[in-house]
Amino acid sequence: MKTVITNAEVEGRHVSVVIEDGCIVEIDKDVVTLGADVVDGAGGALIAGLHDHHVHLLAMAARREGIDLDPLQTPQSFDEALRSASANSESGWLRASGYDEHRHGTLDCRRLNALVGNRALRVQHRSGLAWVLSSAGLDLVLNGELPDGVELDADGVPTGWLLRLDEWIARRIPPTTPSLREVGAELAAFGITGVTDATPNLGQGRLEILRSAVSDRSLPQRVVLLGVDDPQAVADFAKVGPAKIVIDEVTGLDPDALARIISAHHLKGRAVAIHAVSRAETVTAVTALALAGPHHGDRIEHGSVLPEDLDAILASGSVTVVIQPGLVGERGDHYLSSVDREDLPFLHRAASLQSAGIAVAIGSDAPVTSADPWVTIATATTRRTRSGNVIGESERVDARTALGWYLTDPLDLGGSPRRVMCGGAADLCLLDVPLDEVLAAPNAAHVRMTWVGGRLVYS
Repeated sequence: MKTVITNAEVEGRHVSVVIEDGCIVEIDKDVVTLGADVVDGAGGALIAGLHDHHVHLLAMAARREGIDLDPLQTPQSFDEALRSASANSESGWLRASGYDEHRHGTLDCRRLNALVGNRALRVQHRSGLAWVLSSAGLDLVLNGELPDGVELDADGVPTGWLLRLDEWIARRIPPTTPSLREVGAELAAFGITGVTDATPNLGQGRLEILRSAVSDRSLPQRVVLLGVDDPQAVADFAKVGPAKIVIDEVTGLDPDALARIISAHHLKGRAVAIHAVSRAETVTAVTALALAGPHHGDRIEHGSVLPEDLDAILASGSVTVVIQPGLVGERGDHYLSSVDREDLPFLHRAASLQSAGIAVAIGSDAPVTSADPWVTIATATTRRTRSGNVIGESERVDARTALGWYLTDPLDLGGSPRRVMCGGAADLCLLDVPLDEVLAAPNAAHVRMTWVGGRLVYS
């Protein structure tokens, strides 16, 4: 199938772009359109498709199929949402995601019991690191066990909080198969043609769900996976990026032990992607990377509090920091009241990382934040919170820079942004106006069409 996109703005020029067999084969002012599917670009910008370098696909799907608490701003709206869901759904487990104690109030099993009665309910904290269960849910999951991570009150009774026990919980709750069709459609509507799933330890069951979604094109995007041990096991539907390593200040930090883990991956020829959020975690991660020695493709995921005295090590080791500016917009007001004052200057850095010669890539961390890249780009330029406060004004970057971070090759984050060029894959996003106009006020409404491998996946 041949497609010709006419009258499109490509890097400031108005040209026609010819797509055949999933590739761009010609870019010129005048091309042959006979027998082609012709799309009039109407002067809108044609850019390479965006790649979100840090998402959690199955968590995105699960949130869509459960109760999404993130839009709710008060304890009262939280209570009403759970009451209504319990009253209007069939028996069995209820799931809710996006609980935020600063908007929804304190939570334990007793409050949940008052809302849903003798119903098994699990509520995921917005960070993804904890769940709160109703008493009925606790009875089904614990079944007499009390592993580390089950919070107890002063009398030794479970409060409902289960901390960092995702895999343990998953083995005790009937499995579900969330559909990724709506997730794929949403991403395509944003102009996203590829994603890097940063979920650790995906496991065979979750890999089969992803394989099926890619195979039947429910998920039309190209997929890179971090939480996979054997690249050959997923070669039929995904590429494999660096090995995901999660470190956690709560469970203890050991830079020497982490360096040994990193070295083991490096010896196999594989880079690492280290989840590090707090100051202690980022210091540990960077120290361990220095001990292990550099390897092309090493990444720090998040780097939420990243002191500047680590910059020289990151730059000399060509370590990429995968940032999430969207968290400034969605969580900034909370940060202002909860983050240590001495850490605020190093919170979700962007411009200063680039100035220090550190490679930067960008991700949403969806569903922790919105997957909308245009909102993220806008936030990167303003650093404004939901209420209008500005965090880290000096960390602002221009919209073109932020867009460029979405255009880097997912397996070469330090490289140049991907371009619309002959011989390149036809992973494309057509906007309805010139690029400068979109960058002046980033908004997903400007996305008109999206192609992955030359196949139209959004119009």
